[in-house]
Amino acid sequence: MEPIRPIGQGYSPPDTSFDSNTPELDASAKEKTQRLLQRGLTWIAAGVAIMGLSFAIQFLLFQSDDRSFIVPMYVLTSLGALCVLKGMIDIVGF
Repeated sequence: MEPIRPIGQGYSPPDTSFDSNTPELDASAKEKTQRLLQRGLTWIAAGVAIMGLSFAIQFLLFQSDDRSFIVPMYVLTSLGALCVLKGMIDIVGF
């Protein structure tokens, strides 16, 4: 069988490096990307903190018979999950 592409003196493989195919971002685009990344990380940290607080409240109220921990269980956990989702959306760039 013969090769599909000729292997001769005039043949050079196509350049598939990532750097050559990626357009350079200007300074404002890089700044915007960094700002979105920082904001996304802040949202994720806030969501994790809220979910940690929810876990702590649930842990403390689980042993008590007279208090219900349904509100922190659902509300704080949902708020934490939404904050984490918002942070991931900011980082990905939707």
